[in-house]
Amino acid sequence: MKVHLIRSEGFDMEDYNNVFNILNQYTGTITFEPSEPIVLPDTDKEITYDEEDDFTRKKRASASHAMLYREPEFPLTHKVYTWDELFEVCKEYRNERGIPESDHVILLTDQKNTENWFGAIDESLKDYFVETSDWPYYFKDFDSRFPIVYCIAGWLMRSIMFESRNQMQEALHEESIGCLMDFCEEKKEITLKMRTADICETCLGYSERNDVNRAYMNQLLQVMDGVRSNLMFRDRSRFLQLHSRLEIRGMMHHLFLADLGDLQINLNPKERALYILYLNHPEGISRSSLIEHKEELRKNYAYFSNAWDNDQIAAAVNRMTDILDNNMNEVLSRIRSKFKKAVGDTHYKSYSIEAVDGVHRITLDRELVTFDRNAKLPLN
Repeated sequence: MKVHLIRSEGFDMEDYNNVFNILNQYTGTITFEPSEPIVLPDTDKEITYDEEDDFTRKKRASASHAMLYREPEFPLTHKVYTWDELFEVCKEYRNERGIPESDHVILLTDQKNTENWFGAIDESLKDYFVETSDWPYYFKDFDSRFPIVYCIAGWLMRSIMFESRNQMQEALHEESIGCLMDFCEEKKEITLKMRTADICETCLGYSERNDVNRAYMNQLLQVMDGVRSNLMFRDRSRFLQLHSRLEIRGMMHHLFLADLGDLQINLNPKERALYILYLNHPEGISRSSLIEHKEELRKNYAYFSNAWDNDQIAAAVNRMTDILDNNMNEVLSRIRSKFKKAVGDTHYKSYSIEAVDGVHRITLDRELVTFDRNAKLPLN
């Protein structure tokens, strides 16, 4: 199965890449294809949520129906698209690129829809949309890319379990029981099924009758379990003061939080070069002493960077080690922001490079840090 992930311009590129990376961590017979941003057509439709209950409740659409977060203030008015308009974006994408009918196309969009759903599937069971906005409203201190990933996996799972949208509607649970097929008219109830990542016995019966491809199903269940693991670890870590293992993998030293659904922290080469330097110096390095580690930092950056110009690499390292230049603070701020987004406000300081007792250091217990056998820098 090939799945094309397309996005509207309002869905942040970094968030889109993070969603794509998470999905690709679970290898199998489903492959995900990236795309350039899609410009949605203009809409003159608007919807006003007079109060919070309107904002958090789905409409009952029939089966034949065609990142600093600010809490919403009501009444709240949004431009909206009909389901048909969003499915039409998928169809146009197919036509323009000659995508086979057997492929799936999922539109990730920050725009709201007239029925106020998190996502939907068309009659062909091949075109979908998933809303990417307002997840922080439903999940406090939780990375929004994971609910988006869950929705993608959930709709793909439904497409292989059921023969039609009518059959999907018949299987919906009016009362939430922690199953993929919970209707969740009160949208906040989606947290329950993400915490279980389960499919009830009755709904599994549809998959048996419909001769589901087991390889597809296994891969999607792994994705859903990864979302569940991330959510549960976050919940427990706040109370138990737990930290995830940090694994450094491969020749390019990519960073993964193993206990948070194998979440990758996407540091660019300059950020990664500085981060690995501080990981290798648990005692910390003061801002004024960073210049003493200039050669080690240069080797890291030269190794991670795709720049062949030694002068360019040297200039970048000179800026980071120059105490009069603010570049070091800018790099630290970006690293801090990425960890904060990944692990939340409670724990990010344990992973980022922070000023502690006059030096900058990473305070994470080094027993939680591992380098795999390929994560070795050259000796010279």
